[in-house]
Amino acid sequence: MWHRTSLAVFLSCCMLVNLSGCATTYPANPPLQQFDPKAGYEYANVAEGSSKNSEVLLLLAFSGGGTRAAAFSYGVLKELNGTELERKGHTFRLSDEVDGITGVSGGSFTAAYYGLFGDRIFEDYERVFLRRNVQGELTRQVIYNPVNWFRLLSPTYTRADLATELYDETIFEHATFADMQKSGGPFVAINATEMTMGVRFQFSQQYFNPICGDLSEYPVARAVTASSAVPVLFSPVTLTNRAGECGWQEPAWAQQALDTRERTSRRYNLASNLIALTDREQRPYLHLFDGGLADNLGLRALLDGVLRHDGITQTLKALGMEQTRRVVVILVNAETALDVDSSKHLEAPTFAASISAATSVPLSRYSFETVALMKNRLKDWEQESYEAECGSVPRKADSECKGVAFHFIEVNFSEHPDPTERDYLKLLPTSFVLPDEAVDRLIEAGGEILRNNREYQQLLSGKGSATSGE
Repeated sequence: MWHRTSLAVFLSCCMLVNLSGCATTYPANPPLQQFDPKAGYEYANVAEGSSKNSEVLLLLAFSGGGTRAAAFSYGVLKELNGTELERKGHTFRLSDEVDGITGVSGGSFTAAYYGLFGDRIFEDYERVFLRRNVQGELTRQVIYNPVNWFRLLSPTYTRADLATELYDETIFEHATFADMQKSGGPFVAINATEMTMGVRFQFSQQYFNPICGDLSEYPVARAVTASSAVPVLFSPVTLTNRAGECGWQEPAWAQQALDTRERTSRRYNLASNLIALTDREQRPYLHLFDGGLADNLGLRALLDGVLRHDGITQTLKALGMEQTRRVVVILVNAETALDVDSSKHLEAPTFAASISAATSVPLSRYSFETVALMKNRLKDWEQESYEAECGSVPRKADSECKGVAFHFIEVNFSEHPDPTERDYLKLLPTSFVLPDEAVDRLIEAGGEILRNNREYQQLLSGKGSATSGE
């Protein structure tokens, strides 16, 4: 009897190993057969044929922060969806006017879901993601599913692959970036961090072209996994580098930036990082971690986009948006409060508190500098657009020549009018599970803070800009 039982166990284990062996190598990113600078998932291709108001460019940036960030950004989307304005006799919702969303980590879930499914997000997103214990489901997949024990023993199948399968099946319905492009929604830039270079990597075709990868057939779920793959908790998502196989040519802007040899310039640095992706000998694989490590706000995607074209005037021209009169950037920042409790005690901070500070302090400072840089750039771009349209004529309030107006609206917990609620929101953990009460309060806070934002109210009334001082 013992021998039969042992044999049964042995055969079961062999079967599991066999099954796991068939599934341990996760599909690599599809190869790009032929480089075409005008093809693929890019803003211009998504915006082509759009019925949105060409005079207003509305861009959203959703920060990282797990379910906290996803729910907070969803609250802002709901507010935009419920805000109706009138243009030329037609009523429209502000959510219909969103041209682009850049998302990081938790914020990338909301960005990707809206980009794929549009208004459906207001019907089922809370059930599909926000109110689910995604963290617990992943843990159960690891602990209670014997098949996964063997799969995870393979060096080519990781916890990130397990997360991708869960997101693909239960949230994003096996959608690819080709589906995203055909959805009719805004352009969505999902951001990760390339581990060996420490730079932002964006899931758009312009980032896949240097490594000769075809983003169109790449799963949206896998991009979101990369964007939210917190080091240690998750393994990185890996891309195969096939540089040199598709006829890619470096863009003119990168050649110009490198020719200047101004190594301290941000444009030179951006071009250098792009070219470094093509070094297939040194980087046959790219490993992508949480996008928050390079930019937890998602604003760098917007800054880098303008940097490529060396100015806002050329950027709008390249996007076919020469008629734009207003550029609106809404940042949804779900940043948490830094630990202040340790400073109240003589004893050395705990190990957990020290580790938390080692990551959260630099992240907070970098985010602050990014917001400051964004505000300064908006002022520069507004002046540039005015000079391009109006020349050196001094600004006058009653002049017909005004250039492009820029609005920057930051929605963050610090702006909540209730101090008690403000503290509650700031102390919510960065995880992928929150109680329903927390989700409710985050959604409500997103809408309330945006509604009460001074710059937002000025925008609705047609007043104000990045440099007006109003």
